[in-house]
Amino acid sequence: MSPSNLRRIASLAIAVPTFTLTAALPAAAHVSVHADNAMAGATDSVLTFRVPNEMDHARTVRLRVFLPTATPLLGVLVEPTPGWSFRVRSSKLAKPVETDDGPIAAAVSEVTWSGGQIPVGGFQDFHLTVGELPDETGTLTFKAIQTYSNGRVVRWIETAPPGSPEPERPAPTLQLTEPVSAQLAASNDDTSNGTDRGLAIAALAVAVIALWVAVFRGVRPRQR
Repeated sequence: MSPSNLRRIASLAIAVPTFTLTAALPAAAHVSVHADNAMAGATDSVLTFRVPNEMDHARTVRLRVFLPTATPLLGVLVEPTPGWSFRVRSSKLAKPVETDDGPIAAAVSEVTWSGGQIPVGGFQDFHLTVGELPDETGTLTFKAIQTYSNGRVVRWIETAPPGSPEPERPAPTLQLTEPVSAQLAASNDDTSNGTDRGLAIAALAVAVIALWVAVFRGVRPRQR
């Protein structure tokens, strides 16, 4: 084998592992939201906003989160985060929400944390307690703005239709699921429907057998 071929093979042997390691690197982390109870209509749920620091030479010094007002969260309280201060802003709702205690015309629409620092390579969790989540299932979108110590502002506000590629700066989202009672009811309906189908098939089989027996007796020649 010629020296040039040996050099070509050696360069490929080096390039392949390099490509493999590059492809295996995880995607950049995003600001995200999670809940200990994400069922529609749940009470006293804790929402956690996880904020990673993605810059190598700056620290996160401010987080601004916008809560949905079309499907408002009722009874929002902010859990203090050591080293950080927070500011809450409420907005008037386009349509008051009817509750057992009467209509609610305003709800928390924005929470801002500042005064602390998220170091390079670290993250910070910020917590909200929600007295009551919306009654209907669906996706709640929480747009967020992250500010760094060097003045850079990253806007996590982009959304995309279902099935589309994730945008570069996706807004944190939370999927509300059906309550346990609704899930059990749906499970019972499926079981009931399955039982009904089984009984119908069994009845049809019995009818077919009875018809076959009747026909057999009718065509069988009588014996003396």
